[in-house]
Amino acid sequence: MRRNAVVLALVAATIWLTAPAASAHTAFVSSNPADGATLDEPVSEITVVFSGEAQPSGEGFVVLDPSGELRTPDRVSSRDNLSWTMHFNAPIEGGTAGARWTVAAPDAHPIEGSFTFSVPAASPESLSTLPTEPPPAEPPPASQAASLDEFLDAGAFRAPLLDLVGTVARSLSLLGAMLAVGGIVFAAAVMRGSERDIKSVLFWVRRASVVLALGAFGELLHQLASINGNWLTIWPLASFSTVLWSSLGLAIVMRLIGGGLMLRAHLDVVDAETVPDPVLALHGAVPLGAGPPTSSGATGRTGMYLQADDKAWRVDGDLTLVFAGVAVALAGFAFDGHTVTEGMRILMSLVAVAHAAAAAVWAGGLAMLGHVVWRRHRQGRDSRALELAVRFSVVAAVALAVAGGAGTLLAAAILDRFSDLWMTAWGRVLVAKLVLVGVAAAAGAYNHKVLIPRMVRRSPGAPDADAEFRRSVLVEGVSIGIVVLLTAVLVASAS
Repeated sequence: MRRNAVVLALVAATIWLTAPAASAHTAFVSSNPADGATLDEPVSEITVVFSGEAQPSGEGFVVLDPSGELRTPDRVSSRDNLSWTMHFNAPIEGGTAGARWTVAAPDAHPIEGSFTFSVPAASPESLSTLPTEPPPAEPPPASQAASLDEFLDAGAFRAPLLDLVGTVARSLSLLGAMLAVGGIVFAAAVMRGSERDIKSVLFWVRRASVVLALGAFGELLHQLASINGNWLTIWPLASFSTVLWSSLGLAIVMRLIGGGLMLRAHLDVVDAETVPDPVLALHGAVPLGAGPPTSSGATGRTGMYLQADDKAWRVDGDLTLVFAGVAVALAGFAFDGHTVTEGMRILMSLVAVAHAAAAAVWAGGLAMLGHVVWRRHRQGRDSRALELAVRFSVVAAVALAVAGGAGTLLAAAILDRFSDLWMTAWGRVLVAKLVLVGVAAAAGAYNHKVLIPRMVRRSPGAPDADAEFRRSVLVEGVSIGIVVLLTAVLVASAS
């Protein structure tokens, strides 16, 4: 176990130290010529300026000249990766031209845009007799105007369904990570019951690990298509190198490794009374959750937290690699999304990992709680919903507090102004996410303050109370599922 911990620490330190540096989030600032400008002479250089570091991606920089010819620069240069200049040996002349650009920010977000400008025809005579105030450029022919409008629509030249594939892949990664990590914590800390119940939870942990790996692979394919501009040229080795050396590439690799290690979550159980109980230890140290007071040093525990014949998942020996997989998968969130471009890098990374870990414990644990309760109900067994609810409430209380605090810090770092919550698309999606988180939290609070005390007052396993608890868990779970989808959109969107 110590050897695994040392290896994991060395790998994490190496990745952290060699990860590409990132600056503030990249956005378009200006161009020279400016959008809509009318110039008094042909141009051989066009400059585009960004607020943060950028690298040409996909088709990079391209110009449609007034004759309708699509031209790529003879050379593209930059001294600081903020200002990029296109150089043309043959100047652009004779009417209205359009420039289009696609770049990638340090967090791998693709950014694209376009602009137009007008230039006169170049000739020695006209250049020597140009008046001080140049006449307005002649409007382009109708056919050229139509092609120019099409050219300026930068999004139309991306690979088909690129945004949809990216959202689906990120959603699968997030869903897989939430379920796998949360399921492992639930199995180790919360789940006390029969061997077949623990086996069922681990079954879904392994399936979630596969979903995480598939989502990560989908993210890799999506990023390759984003760089190359289409789905047919995703295989060049240079493209793989570009993606894997980015922050997103490191996150993808860590998700693949984490998912592979969490696949090792196999069944190994012991009598629950023979192993330490994390829930009772936490509840005894800091009274949390909905259960009655208890002592973490008690032995022979029975009743609301534990029954005499309960089993627990033994996680020593080779199963420690499963928790190494949890650590690697969560560490991947330090290299993805806005955490690599906003605020202090190390601080934001730690906050992002804490946010992801707490959200996984809450969301994944809730999913496993609902699964076990519904499974017992379908099989006609005592659901023991009260015991599971009380045990999970202790862990969920900590997870919800950490997720809320870390999420607030992340939003404050990403948003420039409070008004961005309703003035930007990113802010509006964040508000929708917060509303759904509020719905899920309200359902959890209802369980904590109303339903669980009601279940305590009634006889154990009362059918009406169990049914109400299952419905409440379903509402909370559906809300969190939609939150995962919105989070995938937020991760990929510019603020």
